[in-house]
Amino acid sequence: MTKKALTIILSLILLLPVLIYFMVWNYYAINIPKYDDHALKEFILYYSQASTWKEKIWLLFKQHNEHRISLTRLISWWDYSLFGSLNYRHLMTAGNLLLLAVIPLWYELLKKNKKPLSALLPVPFLWLTLAFWENMYWGMAAIQNFGVVTLTVGTLYLCINFKTLPFAISLLLTAVTILTSGNGLLVLPLGALLLFLTGNRKRFALWLVVSAVEIFCYFNWYTKPESNPESKASIFQFIKGYMAFLGSFAESFPVADHIKVCFFMGIILFLVAISIVSTTLFRIVRNKYSQKFERITDLFCLGTILFILATALIVVYSRAGFGFDTLVTSRYKIYSVLLLLVAYLYVVIPIRGSFLSPYVTSIVFLGIVFNIFSYHYHLVDAYNLRKELTTSQFNWTFSNKELKYPEDTSFAANIVEKTPVFYEKLLPLISVADRQTYAGNSRGLTELYDRTTFNAGKENLTIENNTFTSQRLQDSGIYILLSSKDRYYLFPALRTRNTSRKELFLKQYYFAPGFRANIPFSEMDKGLYDVALIRQQGDQTGILFQNQKVKVNETKKKEVKVNW
Repeated sequence: MTKKALTIILSLILLLPVLIYFMVWNYYAINIPKYDDHALKEFILYYSQASTWKEKIWLLFKQHNEHRISLTRLISWWDYSLFGSLNYRHLMTAGNLLLLAVIPLWYELLKKNKKPLSALLPVPFLWLTLAFWENMYWGMAAIQNFGVVTLTVGTLYLCINFKTLPFAISLLLTAVTILTSGNGLLVLPLGALLLFLTGNRKRFALWLVVSAVEIFCYFNWYTKPESNPESKASIFQFIKGYMAFLGSFAESFPVADHIKVCFFMGIILFLVAISIVSTTLFRIVRNKYSQKFERITDLFCLGTILFILATALIVVYSRAGFGFDTLVTSRYKIYSVLLLLVAYLYVVIPIRGSFLSPYVTSIVFLGIVFNIFSYHYHLVDAYNLRKELTTSQFNWTFSNKELKYPEDTSFAANIVEKTPVFYEKLLPLISVADRQTYAGNSRGLTELYDRTTFNAGKENLTIENNTFTSQRLQDSGIYILLSSKDRYYLFPALRTRNTSRKELFLKQYYFAPGFRANIPFSEMDKGLYDVALIRQQGDQTGILFQNQKVKVNETKKKEVKVNW
């Protein structure tokens, strides 16, 4: 096989996980704001009305929780200016492209260390998976959480480059990095440490000056957010959470106790990280390298590992009050996988000669297996998230029983691009079902309703079913419709993962039998509601009301204090 043909084949293999990643993203991504995304609408509203450059600067750089998300705001404004409306799918695309940018950086590191293109093969299979589902499908978080990682590692790599231009670019990128997410501030002390170890006093001094200016600007008019609950975790719980954070990539492993496997993999990766840091520092201090780029690789990996370990410390300390499960959430898995990629460099770069191919082949196999596990395990999360977003939009859109879109022509009401959603086909059926108890063309709803339990508590309505077996994806599934004399509410019935590995991998049965909905009364107006089940099965839809009713008393809505 010629070298050119081999390069083409390897390039196609490298492209495969990229294509799969964006195909899966495209299947579930929807232009609906989630949580903090709503703040971007307000930003565009006020930014477009700002009359002075000082107002615009303040709006662009003002605090958002503990962060300054200027990059996200800037991309939002560009999207609005270019297309005439804000589309959150565009923001997700920008964030996912930032995530993708790490792969060329790893290619550069391997190439400069004289490794063939085949050595890059494990990287996209480990890096591009559905394990990052929450950031993938969340406009603001995609840019913030993916962007800060890519910008940090890119800045650290450029600042230790031998040439002047990359170093100058890194100085500019420090500002972009810290204005993407709060932990981007770590790039300043880490860059200073790496430049100190290089012995370049001029660069080190210039970096310190720039860092001092940026830190002053960042913390000027900074206020501590009040939304994070105080952590009451013990030292043991803190250590356990820290290790689980580092090993959270392993959550998708097909084992019974996912938290335990994250904890043990975290211990292993922590020990690997400490080993790499200690040996790297020893080599840097001795400064005995056969090639110049080996030193850059050591410095880069040292900075990246310290960035991961420090971020883990910050997150565990600040988020432990939300509960242990928060620390292994999809939002933070990128740091665990990044640690894997750094460890991979230290496995593959020292290998010489004929040993390289079998090592890389074995790691590629493990990377593909991990990739498959991640997509199978987290597909249910993506499915549930899409249902939660669409039903939330239904509830804030229709405030009465007419089910007509508000005729609001104001600027604020038309900032976000209008997006077709599945429930538009339901609107005429809902009114019919409300009058006649049933509407649609889906059969068997009476049996489904009879096998479903409804338990109303003081604060929520819990609905459970253990027999529903549909494996349809995207918008298909069960929804809960509540009807009072004043309005409707739509809530998703969420699915759980299939724990049968045989059915999951061989038959593609992603969902366990049944569904569950936990509907908080705090999200509803006071009233007496009739409860209906909606079954969406591809083109078939059925809505059934029976005698189930639930009374919602006036409840106090939980409000989280924010600074935006």
